[in-house]
Amino acid sequence: MEHVTSPDDHLEQWPLSRLLITASRLIEHDIALQLRPYNLTHASFGVLALVSAHPLSQRDLAHASRVEEQTISQTVDRLERMGMVTRERDPKDRRRFLVTMTDLGKRAFRQATRHDHAEQALAGLPEADHLRASLATLIRAMGGHDFVPAVDPED
Repeated sequence: MEHVTSPDDHLEQWPLSRLLITASRLIEHDIALQLRPYNLTHASFGVLALVSAHPLSQRDLAHASRVEEQTISQTVDRLERMGMVTRERDPKDRRRFLVTMTDLGKRAFRQATRHDHAEQALAGLPEADHLRASLATLIRAMGGHDFVPAVDPED
């Protein structure tokens, strides 16, 4: 693919939204490549990240992921077929099922999170901590504090 230059090719002058979208797309592409060896997609990784702390219903998963329940159901179905999650009846509400990460899912999640290429790209830069704090502030301000928390699953 040929690089197309434009008068606004100076990244520092781009609107913040364009910078964020571009950085996000680059990181998502890199993450997709990183997840492929573990048979994970961005969506399935997100589900594993959410249930890494504790089991959640599909409705809660859909809400936290900002997708429809049908969409999350397809992702959970795929993860269940691969043996990475199970659906278990909620002991507090027998009508509901909770999605729980299996040992296989925990291993895949741990392996997939071993290397963070964005972290490595920023390693040693004084701006890295400031960027992290600024992004966390932005995420909180946009109401995304419960959006795909990445917690190390316990063994």
